[in-house]
Amino acid sequence: MRFLVFGAGAVGAWIGANLVMARQLVAFVGRPSFVAAVREQGLRVALPGGETWRLCDLEAGTTLDEVLQRASAPFDAVLLCMKSFALDQAIAELRACADALGAARLVAFQNGIGNEAALAQAFGAQRVLAATLTSPVSLDAPAAVRLERSSGGVGLAALDAARASWSGIVHAMAGAPLLRARAYADWQAMKWSKLLLNLMGNAASALLGLPPAAIYRDRRLFAVEMRALREALAVMAAHDPPIRAVNLPGYPVRALALGVRHLPDALLQPLLAHLVARGRGNKLPSLYYDVAGRTGRSEVIVLNGAVADAGRRLGVPAPTNAALTAMMVRAAQAGNTLTREDFIAACSGDLSTT
Repeated sequence: MRFLVFGAGAVGAWIGANLVMARQLVAFVGRPSFVAAVREQGLRVALPGGETWRLCDLEAGTTLDEVLQRASAPFDAVLLCMKSFALDQAIAELRACADALGAARLVAFQNGIGNEAALAQAFGAQRVLAATLTSPVSLDAPAAVRLERSSGGVGLAALDAARASWSGIVHAMAGAPLLRARAYADWQAMKWSKLLLNLMGNAASALLGLPPAAIYRDRRLFAVEMRALREALAVMAAHDPPIRAVNLPGYPVRALALGVRHLPDALLQPLLAHLVARGRGNKLPSLYYDVAGRTGRSEVIVLNGAVADAGRRLGVPAPTNAALTAMMVRAAQAGNTLTREDFIAACSGDLSTT
């Protein structure tokens, strides 16, 4: 099959490299630094065991139009791997290239809630495939991606009932060496389950400048984390029909949801502190870089913000997620972190301390 990776950061480079290794035809749209590095030295992938892939002679360009104009045949699928806050611009570019795109399916790898709905509104639900990635990947250089641990994989779920039309894409990804692709029947269950993972140790770490392991060792900060997760689970349960957690590649999300719902914090904290320390350790999460870089934008809108918004629609209180969202929006603009006392006070409802 022919795949176009639109957004060749860590996620896009990792997925594209796996598809190349599976002998699929892959082209990339990325930043100028990525394109220059790919053309000069190829795409390099470092694996945990020390093995390195080096993939050369790849097709890459800095704009969607550039890559489409050079393509010798239409693409079967466009893998959307940019951040969620860049999706509106991506949709505009996709619309401008509609003729060259033809009937290519759109595979949405964005974190959070709401991205698939935006794509479905623009192009129709029948063209959109929801996707998740649970493999921990990072960039060492513009065209050098690293798999941090040999765990996780890709989840795929169609928005409409015609799942058979996606079988070629799912089969191609399932044949990639380390994607461990798995198909799901319920795309919302898959995306909300990934959201639960994305909430853990993310906004709090960014706002405090602490790694997730430190958050989960602190009793009061752990309590804030659990309030945010329990609000998300209550929002999931309030949907009609209820959205139920599903296990994702490498992550027993159903057990996590059951534990957060039913276990007291005193029992839950040592369990989750161990899992977070093993899984993330001192690695800082994605939202941290929104604050440190004073980017002025943040994916918190589709993470904690999505929980708060859905809670308002469904009549389910989500004050902790609302507070975390408000603080993150301000911090991404100002670049400031909070003291633990101010953070805890803000998450208790006193936003004047932020």
